[in-house]
Amino acid sequence: MEMIRTICCKLTLDATADAHLRATQVAFNMAATWCAAVGWQLGIANKITLHDHVYYPIRAQFALGAQLTCCARDKAVEAIKTVRQHGDTSCPPFGPTSSIRYDARSYSLLASDQVSLNTLHGRVRATLILGDFQRQALADSAWAIGGAELIRRDATWYLHVTQNQPVPVHRPIRSSIGCDLGIVNLCTTDDGTQFSGATVKRIREKRFRHRQRLQKRGTRNAKRRLKKNSRKEQRFQKDINHCMSKTLVKKAVVEQKALRLEDLTHIRQRTEATVRRSQRRQHSSWAFRQLRDYITYKAQQVGIPVILVNPRDTSRRCFVCGHIDNANRKTQAAFHCQNPSCGHIAAADVNAAKNIAFWAEVSQPIASPLRR
Repeated sequence: MEMIRTICCKLTLDATADAHLRATQVAFNMAATWCAAVGWQLGIANKITLHDHVYYPIRAQFALGAQLTCCARDKAVEAIKTVRQHGDTSCPPFGPTSSIRYDARSYSLLASDQVSLNTLHGRVRATLILGDFQRQALADSAWAIGGAELIRRDATWYLHVTQNQPVPVHRPIRSSIGCDLGIVNLCTTDDGTQFSGATVKRIREKRFRHRQRLQKRGTRNAKRRLKKNSRKEQRFQKDINHCMSKTLVKKAVVEQKALRLEDLTHIRQRTEATVRRSQRRQHSSWAFRQLRDYITYKAQQVGIPVILVNPRDTSRRCFVCGHIDNANRKTQAAFHCQNPSCGHIAAADVNAAKNIAFWAEVSQPIASPLRR
């Protein structure tokens, strides 16, 4: 098993190189869309089998080189597999501004922070704008350089370079840390450590009201401000989740424990009918999956197992006696066991975290390596 991480690097390039990359981006994604349509129609989700059907037509129709043709084929096959896993019934398309995939043969990292990229018109060079983190990560010999994804955001290009290394041997562990995920408290551990969601809620509400005012105004300056602030809330949420995941993984290393998380896959669909109308926006913006992904890859880097458990009854079960009752959860914050012989009282999130650590049924023994 391998760990995979992605290093995001900003690019600067001249006008000619920019034009070549834009033309390549359009042709590459048209080829990937056509390839996905062929694979979908023929029922093929294996890149080796699909290769015989699409390789020469792609080269002739879209003028892509050999390696970019193979990359477009791989991207299409992965999209078909993903769509089938989710049970969708339509062929996955790619927009003209989707990413360009590069393998080890179609791009090269050069000296002096330069990168060479394959295009329809031969190779072009660009300069990598590297911070201390990116420079150290790319120079780390323990991580092997893999493929890359070239992304254009507005008028700026970003190269997402993947690196991989073997998963380290798991550390000796004594027990597990139960982590209850939520909206009021983003995460609560079984020892009572809490990460409040009050700041996230306040910032999200502030950004939402600001967007409403600007959209209602509709002036040129308002639209410019909306564009400038478009990803600010997203960056804020990512920073919060990074900080939480670092703290939890560090805690697990110090205490020599595994991390147990609720498997909240499809939680929005399962709870759609029970969520109040006034809470739908807050519920739909809950970034629990991003937090789980960050915890998983950080834990893998230090050899800490991440165990996913079934969340069923974790909020209704009494940790002391095991009694399950809807009435046990008196309010969002309070838990009071209704078993006459128990009467256990605790903070509701702490009780749920203890159930996750000790009572909950394992859903997946160890979370699989995730691509960032």
